Amino acid sequence: MGMNLMELKEGQSGRIVSIRTAQSLQARLRALNVSVGRVVRVLHFAPFDGGVMLDAEGVRLALRPSVARAVLIESEEGR
Repeated sequence: MGMNLMELKEGQSGRIVSIRTAQSLQARLRALNVSVGRVVRVLHFAPFDGGVMLDAEGVRLALRPSVARAVLIESEEGR
């Protein structure tokens, strides 16, 4: 399969292939451009296993580690 958002490094991007969360959370994420097929880029990781700041095709947002681990991506590196 792919990897989750927490496995990327700062500056790396990936295309979302699956989101394994409750439907209600998926709907909230979709409203913020975080949905299957979209490209997201990691901007910054908070220290001490904190959240991750993302750019989701023009929308900047922060996700908790538990949510970021549920977002499976395919690396865009080398494309």
